[in-house]
Amino acid sequence: MRSITKHDIPEIAAQALEGQLGNPGAFLYSSHETIRPGEIYFLGLNPGGCGGPSLRERLDRILSQEENAYLDEAWENDGRSYEPGEAPLQKRVVWLFRNIGFDPREVLSSNLIFMQSKDASGVSIEHAHKCWPVHEALLSIVRPRLILTFGNSGFSPYGYIHARHGGNQRYAPSGHGNWSLKGFKTQMPWGEVFVAGIPHLSRYSPIGKEYVVDWIRNQGRA
Repeated sequence: MRSITKHDIPEIAAQALEGQLGNPGAFLYSSHETIRPGEIYFLGLNPGGCGGPSLRERLDRILSQEENAYLDEAWENDGRSYEPGEAPLQKRVVWLFRNIGFDPREVLSSNLIFMQSKDASGVSIEHAHKCWPVHEALLSIVRPRLILTFGNSGFSPYGYIHARHGGNQRYAPSGHGNWSLKGFKTQMPWGEVFVAGIPHLSRYSPIGKEYVVDWIRNQGRA
């Protein structure tokens, strides 16, 4: 059986998301060039907001997309408009990548669920099940040693991966109330992977919290 390549992704996604392609959403927050072997894979829950291109439109250009949503897009949040890369969530993601030791443009960034909604109540575990075959294909190409997720409650990218793959969980203070950093090691087809879950970056800022960076690095090595 031949290995999956990036050129297989559009067909895999079209089959997995049959019936959903007319809905707004997004597949990648990074450029198509990140669909290649790398050390890290980054996931949020799902695209927020209202309107925008459909998944079918996104799929048509998934292999030519050059923009990075965290660096190149101008976002709006709570009625405010920001210059490209200047929205709080964008800045938090970029700070985290750089301090862990990765170029933000080199990290494959996506969401567990590709369908857009105003908030988490607009998507469900069934949406995640539909999208997971696409992630399995992307992961088989990237073969990361670290899957970094933001959102680590029960219904989150972290919670979903733990439910699928299992592993003894580790916890550490996040520096914000009773929110925790969470992580576990698990075996995937290409080897051992550390899955790290931090609180949702729309409500939690890791900026300046070097112990968060140290924890992610050290747990991945331990």
